[in-house]
Amino acid sequence: MVPPKEEPKATKKKAPAAAPPKSKKGPEVKERLTVHLTVDVIERAKNAVYWSPGLTLAGLAEKALHKALEGLEKTHGGPFAHRKEELKGGRPIK
Repeated sequence: MVPPKEEPKATKKKAPAAAPPKSKKGPEVKERLTVHLTVDVIERAKNAVYWSPGLTLAGLAEKALHKALEGLEKTHGGPFAHRKEELKGGRPIK
């Protein structure tokens, strides 16, 4: 039995893989946001995540909020000004 011939090793070095483009703002910092949603919306979201490989509840929520904010800003005529103070937590005043 004759051993297989070895292929000569290439002398050229491979170029290093290109680094992903860096964000101008740096890495995005994430925070927790707690919201109360109807059971129907929660169940629909869980079903969508279950049947969508790679999708997470956080990812779905972020995409949905981003799309909703784009619509609000378009209606408003551009981004909203930065708020003057933090939002007040708790139940809304009736």
